[in-house]
Amino acid sequence: MNIVSGTFRVGLLVPSSNSTMEMDFHRELPEGIEIATARMHLPETTKEAEMEMIGKWLHRANLDLKTVRPNLTVFGCTSGGALFGQNHDREIMRKIQEETGSEAISILSALSEEFALLGAMKLAVMTPYVQNLTDAVGASLEEAGFDVLSIAGMGITDNLEIGRQGADKIIPFLEKNIGLAAIGEADCLFLSCTNLPAVRALPEIRSRFPEIPIMTSNLAVIHAALRRYEKACSTPA
Repeated sequence: MNIVSGTFRVGLLVPSSNSTMEMDFHRELPEGIEIATARMHLPETTKEAEMEMIGKWLHRANLDLKTVRPNLTVFGCTSGGALFGQNHDREIMRKIQEETGSEAISILSALSEEFALLGAMKLAVMTPYVQNLTDAVGASLEEAGFDVLSIAGMGITDNLEIGRQGADKIIPFLEKNIGLAAIGEADCLFLSCTNLPAVRALPEIRSRFPEIPIMTSNLAVIHAALRRYEKACSTPA
């Protein structure tokens, strides 16, 4: 991949009710990266709604993004990618690449890159999701070879409510439901969901848990996009 026109454009596929991911991308990525967003209809954060989002709305969003010719397209839904395991996630990326004409990355693929760079194999995981979506995330991580020591979900189906969960709610949930013992034993604490405002909450969360690396869905894919941008900048046209 190289930058032909002088612009590196990231296509961002987000659930329509996601209020966090775009803001994180605009805050964290440098000015040399342009962001073009397409939304996939998602009225609530449930397995059934995410299946419909992927089956009915992903194709249309891909076609919309194709018109801006992205260099890279991000599938911005952790639980949607994890619904039926790693092969399901790879099939989503294949469809995105085929329909947008760009490289595709998902949250799960970006997480595998980040955990490899951290040397992290043992994970403590929190999600804002209901149980079946939380289970899908845990199973997908274990399928990829990681040891999930502890995982718990907040049980929220209202995606706008997920977007209102700050450090004041995340930290007590971690202490009570993930547990200090599991966090202490893990190589990394992973906060799942692209709509969870975990990036903004990171300073407070890191202050509470200074002994462990902390990764979030958005931070993982932001780092993955940055690596591809830096590679494109260094590759002759």
